[in-house]
Amino acid sequence: MARYALVAGIAKYSNPLLPPLSKTAADAAAVAEVLKQHGSYRVTLLNREVTAKQLADALRTLLLEQAVKNEALIYFTGHGITGVTGVDSLEQPQGYLAASDCNVTKAGEQWIVKGGGISLNSLNQLIRQSDLSNLVVIFDSCHSGELLERSLVDNALTVFRSRQDYYLITACRRFEQSWAKKSEQHSVFTGALLAGLSQEKAGDNGQVTVDRLFDFINNELSNSRQEPIRMGVGRSITLVQYQPKKTAVVVDETCPYQGLKAFGKEQARFFFGREKVVQLLVEKLGQANFVPIIGASGSGKSSVVRAGLIPQLEKNGWRVLEPILPGDEPLAELKTVLIELFGRTQGREVYSLVKTDGLRPVIERLSGSERLLLVVDQFEEVFTLCPKEKEEERRQFIELLTQVSEIPASRLAIVTTMRADFLEPCLSYESLTRLIQNEAVYMSPLVGAELEEAIEEPTKLQGYSFEKGLLGEILRDVGQEKECLPLLQFALMELWEKRDRTKHQLTVEQYRVLEGVKGALDRHAEKIYTCKDFFKEFPQQERSPQEKEWIKRILLKLVRTGEGIKDTRQRQPRGKLLAMGDTDVWTTHVSPLLDELIQGRLLVTGQENRREEAWVDLAHEALMAGWQRFAQWRQENRPLRRLIDRMEDALEEWQKHPQDENLMMGGLLAQARERWSELEHHLNPSAKEFYRQSDVHEQESQQEISLLKKQLQEIKEAAVKLLKELTIGKSSNFVDLIQSLLMNLKYDEEKIDFKKLNPAELTFKIVDYREKLERLKQRIQSSQRARNWLNEQCDTLIEDAANYVFNRDHDLKNIDFNADSGERLNQLYKDIRNYMKWLNHSLKLGEPIPLNKINIKPSFPRSTYALAFNFIKQERVSNQLSDQVAEELENYLNYLINHFSFSD
Repeated sequence: MARYALVAGIAKYSNPLLPPLSKTAADAAAVAEVLKQHGSYRVTLLNREVTAKQLADALRTLLLEQAVKNEALIYFTGHGITGVTGVDSLEQPQGYLAASDCNVTKAGEQWIVKGGGISLNSLNQLIRQSDLSNLVVIFDSCHSGELLERSLVDNALTVFRSRQDYYLITACRRFEQSWAKKSEQHSVFTGALLAGLSQEKAGDNGQVTVDRLFDFINNELSNSRQEPIRMGVGRSITLVQYQPKKTAVVVDETCPYQGLKAFGKEQARFFFGREKVVQLLVEKLGQANFVPIIGASGSGKSSVVRAGLIPQLEKNGWRVLEPILPGDEPLAELKTVLIELFGRTQGREVYSLVKTDGLRPVIERLSGSERLLLVVDQFEEVFTLCPKEKEEERRQFIELLTQVSEIPASRLAIVTTMRADFLEPCLSYESLTRLIQNEAVYMSPLVGAELEEAIEEPTKLQGYSFEKGLLGEILRDVGQEKECLPLLQFALMELWEKRDRTKHQLTVEQYRVLEGVKGALDRHAEKIYTCKDFFKEFPQQERSPQEKEWIKRILLKLVRTGEGIKDTRQRQPRGKLLAMGDTDVWTTHVSPLLDELIQGRLLVTGQENRREEAWVDLAHEALMAGWQRFAQWRQENRPLRRLIDRMEDALEEWQKHPQDENLMMGGLLAQARERWSELEHHLNPSAKEFYRQSDVHEQESQQEISLLKKQLQEIKEAAVKLLKELTIGKSSNFVDLIQSLLMNLKYDEEKIDFKKLNPAELTFKIVDYREKLERLKQRIQSSQRARNWLNEQCDTLIEDAANYVFNRDHDLKNIDFNADSGERLNQLYKDIRNYMKWLNHSLKLGEPIPLNKINIKPSFPRSTYALAFNFIKQERVSNQLSDQVAEELENYLNYLINHFSFSD
């Protein structure tokens, strides 16, 4: 594959605002020579005086013609300017590479570029149009106080964030200038560049890669007034090649492979093939505070974080907190992080602050200045191990973590790793969904050269090699399996154990004995399952059927059975595994058996701190499918095992809060009761006692509920009887109220799940219904008594009210009705009687009949009737009737009074 380079060094400028540069010509010539001699580049050199047209034409030729499908490199040294064209007053400043004919002026501190410059935005578009194998761009454009700001480069040259194997290295720092000692031949940046490209700085293989070069420049400029930055992701491109250094081969017998365990910081030197992902994560964390890593099971998510990202960030000055797993109490795990940050006393105080005010006040209290990273590994545990009953805790945990994305300039960043098949439950949480859409890094399969590196380079590092043909055979096996990195690592670990120590070689013969990538783990696990002396090459002691059954129970207990085939591992306290059986035989024999499974690398164990019990876990989820016998076990009686998981979730919650309401009840208890004969064999004594208490409590509760249901029925019958006693039509408000009460009673009878209902809840409902019915009865009785009293007192009330009004209402006396006072008084009697009939009928219906719907035409001013009915209310009703009857009647009188209280 051909390699092309454009090297431009501009020393002369026609504009007096851009002073000539003394070192750029020599810098460009030196870079061009190194690339020709040791990089095999075909170099185009533009030196000293270069116009904008010459530079632009050379860039187009390189990117769109010469280097198509080939490798390209651009080096520019000269003035870099941040300015505007001056055409638009709202124009945002851009970065420019200044050619010799660059025409610039200044307005205050603002540069105005009128021509002769190559804008970074235009260069970005040109690079985007290119079709190259790879591209490296190097700018040394910080001279005489003018340079390209970092944020401007980030925003303009976006192509370096989207194209694989496209890299940019430049120096940026606002308000600082590039400088060089007069005695030095080259500028500070290019001097470091040339030193980094020298044979002295090459690796043992004689190569200088982009990564190696940047690390060297970064170190060289650490005490200068420049700060190199790098953009781009992909494989580490070799820039120059010298003869490999002759070094003595040092053989190290330490196994460089991890089997089913994830790579950690301690094994970072053995971790190969994921440089692109690691660099992408570093880039992402420069732009976002919350980065989810998502990939299939076995894609190496944890290893990428622990052996790739964490060492890189620590090298960059970050402080990395101890990674956490959500488990069944995610908020408690978060609390341990805060204790790590602030100490035990302050940690509790800060945790309380988090629960009320979120993460912001915690971040504000952090001491120091370094950035911090919290890794939440196996994030899917928040769905698999945190039970449905803890939805509020799960939601709070997710909301707390995602808050970090909303805190500007947060010193704390969070990275999560999660299996891709758990994306669906994430969609129930808005903030998490948005961050996955915008910030997620998806783990692609490890293939090609990266896969070869991951397989072969760790062996080379230890002074060993692969026998000819071995790598190809392994690659063929891997190609037939999806996401098999754990199986591959396990096979390589087994192969290392069988290495030829004389020839320092891993051999094809031993690989075939192991039965390849897929067979190695299955063969190993079968050996442990079958034989007590599994650690021998030719074991002889076969396990008893009882031991085999114990192994099966232990392994299934470490699996969370999901819907369908989506299972996940679930670590368990060692004590819980030892308590699974009823007998002393179980406890006595299972403890050493656990140790054997751990020794055989099928299980792992650990302990968070001295105060907590040790836990046991599957070495990797790959064991569930990679060991065929285990895969068959997982398909047996899945509904029963899901039921056991749910029962144990309920037991754990009850043990934390042992109240009656936390016992099993309803559907879960019914299922347990139905399948008890199968369940009993799989439960430990605590779970059996939990079931017994739950069963007894529900029976007692059902007896209580039966009594309460009877009371509910009695209320219903009393309501029906009351309805029948009413002698009025269906339009009555009283009828509506009784029917509404009956409908509510019917709804509760049909909808209440009496198996799940707490008796206290039903008792409350019954009291409420009984009080409503009693109040309704009293209203009906009060209404009837009010009607009876009105009927008895009607004539007297009319006469008294009319006389009272007639003697006091001056408007009534003076109005001309063309009739004498006797006729007017009779008319008033008649009108009041009509309203009394309205009053009687409204009392019967239980609500006021709208006055605009009856045929009564008032003969006198409205105030006359208001005065009359106010007299009846004040002088007769309140003095002659009981409180309840008076209150019922006064409601209707008030309706009349309010109706007539408005002026005509």
